This record gives sequence, C-alpha cells and structure tokens, in this order.
Amino acid sequence: MDRSSEPEEISTRASVERLEQLLRPEVTWVPTSSGYLDTMAGETVPPPGRAQAAWQSSLGAAMYQRAQRVMASVQGFGVVSDLLQLRPGQTVVDVGCGPGNVTTGLADAVGPHGLAVGVDLSAPMLTRAAQQARPNMGLLRGNATNLPLRDHCADAVCATLVIMLVPEPVDALREMIRIVAPGGRLLVMVPARPVGSGNAVTGPIMDRFVRFAGARPFTPDGLSLLLDRLGCDHIHSHQQCNMLTVRARTAASVRDSKSSSSGKSSSSGKSS
Repeated sequence: MDRSSEPEEISTRASVERLEQLLRPEVTWVPTSSGYLDTMAGETVPPPGRAQAAWQSSLGAAMYQRAQRVMASVQGFGVVSDLLQLRPGQTVVDVGCGPGNVTTGLADAVGPHGLAVGVDLSAPMLTRAAQQARPNMGLLRGNATNLPLRDHCADAVCATLVIMLVPEPVDALREMIRIVAPGGRLLVMVPARPVGSGNAVTGPIMDRFVRFAGARPFTPDGLSLLLDRLGCDHIHSHQQCNMLTVRARTAASVRDSKSSSSGKSSSSGKSS
C-alpha cells in the first residue's frame, strides 16, 4: 500500500529517547514514578532563601501553582510563547518551570513535532507539572546554574520569576545562553522596582518581598546590561507595574559567542 500521501506518524508521548538526545553525554538520570527524569538523584541543594525552601515542599508547590495562575492573567505569562515567536517543530526550554503553567503553553505553541522541556530543582513542582503535561512535553530535575542539557540544543529558552531567586543570576543566564542555538531567542521575566509615581505605592511592597524571599532585586535596565555583557543582542526590555520582561537573541555564531565571553560585548538593539 502506498502511504506516501498519509500524514507523518508522530509520537503521542514525550519519550525518554527524545529527552536523552538533549542531555549532555556525562549526565546520568533516573526515571521517577511522578513523570520526570531526575538528573540530580541523591543530590540535595540547600535552599538559599525562604521562597526556595517553600517551593520545595508539596504545600508550597500547590500554593505557587495557584498564585502563578492568577499572575498569568495579570502580568502576561500566557504570552511567553508569542514573545519568543515560537514555531511548530521547535525545541524550547523553560528554566525553573515550577508547576508547568508556562511550559504547557510552550508545548502547545511548538506543536506535536516540537518539544517543550521544563527544568526545575523542586521535585514537588515537577510532580505537579507532570500532572498537566502535554504529549510533547518533557520534565527534568536539574539546577538552573548547571543545566543538564547539551550546548545549542534548543531554539529558545525562557525563565519566568526564577532568576531573581538564583544566588548568582549571571551563572543561570550564561547557562540559558549556552543551550540555545546561535541566533536563538531568550526571554526572562523578573519582578522589578517600579519607576515613576507607582514607585511610592508598590516600591515598599517590593522591598518587603525581596527581603522576605531572599530574592535579588533588579533595576529596570539591570537584566539588559547583563545580557549585553554576555553577548546577546536585539535586546528589548518592557516593564509593566512590578514585572520586567526582557527579550534577547543569542550571538549569531559560536565565534561571536566566544568573543563576547572574552570581554567583547555585542551591541544592544531595541528590536527582536
């Protein structure tokens, strides 16, 4: 029977084999009954702050999932896939994916032939993410500052409400840039102190949150300057109330990326 005109057969589940192709050769992993691959089996990372400690508990993960759904409608988390300009068939990584609210939207955007990978340090968060996983969605337990993924394995990467909780944000940003193909897209969302008249009202609230959570506050241009220093270009920053969204492109070639890491920063643009 001639099947040349029939649609290409696709996997109905994000198989281990698909995820394995993205992992660094030296990375070992174990499957879990909760539906994610653990690349840090037996390894514990002491939470650096109250927020990280809360997210690593089942109760904290449940509370965060509900809170993130509310914030998504207010702060625009639902448009992450649009801002990344994802296309069907692409691979996208969600660093610090939490309960997977953003990751599911990324999976829908890249379609059945694409792959959305969520990475998080918290087992309870990943367990919740697995409960709403799409067929083309994979989940990994890993560290944002030492991602278990190969160089240039993704077309795009994002991190929403994560970088400000990492002890060394520049290390997480460098890892995000490393795993994206040359010229690929990157998006980061963090809370930032508001500018203008709004600062008098919400500024003190932001300060209390930062102190309580052990988070690192960002100025409106702080992330853009970091990404420029790390060799990104086409940097575009937008702040809405207390939420700062920064989009960028990675260096167009590996050579450009190496030059930037040596101290030759690419120029920053305002379009993407």
